[in-house]
Amino acid sequence: MRRAPSIPRRRPLGAWAAGGLAIFGLASSACAENWRGEAEITFEATSTLHDFSGSAKTDPFALSVVLDGTQATLGGTATVAVARLDTRHARRDENMRKMFDSARFPLAVGVWENIHIDTRKDSPASLDLTIRGRTTTVPAQIRNWRMENESLRFDGELTLSLGEIGLSPPVLLGFIRVGDAVKVRVRAALEQAP
Repeated sequence: MRRAPSIPRRRPLGAWAAGGLAIFGLASSACAENWRGEAEITFEATSTLHDFSGSAKTDPFALSVVLDGTQATLGGTATVAVARLDTRHARRDENMRKMFDSARFPLAVGVWENIHIDTRKDSPASLDLTIRGRTTTVPAQIRNWRMENESLRFDGELTLSLGEIGLSPPVLLGFIRVGDAVKVRVRAALEQAP
């Protein structure tokens, strides 16, 4: 039986399946659209032995986007099962799951609330990230916004400090240490919901 995820202190409006999204502050001239999809997450880390990378997919989520000319407003929640974080090295993955305490906290939860972006260029954003029951606001960038026909794609980029989000990576063999900064890229791919 899966344990319920820790809920961030700020919750998006609306109810929907695992990992839903909602929009705040609709302008009367804006056009609201609903989208559904998932995102591929990749991450890059350093260590005293060698650098490594990994990936995972989010659970499917719903997204509402408010469009107003060249501006868009979005916000909401996506979840990732810690057990799906994969660095293609079994022992390293096992240590990573211990660091996340995945038995007690099986999900990482990311919340974007009321994010205003310029669809023509990179835009700053912030992500409320909950890991091991602790929520930290992390600066991010929204890039490569592409909306064509019934598909929507965009990238999110951020750098996590393991120390700031409350994670202490294990030290292996007394000298192998993982660096504090982890670069994360989120590639969202959605389709317009009926």
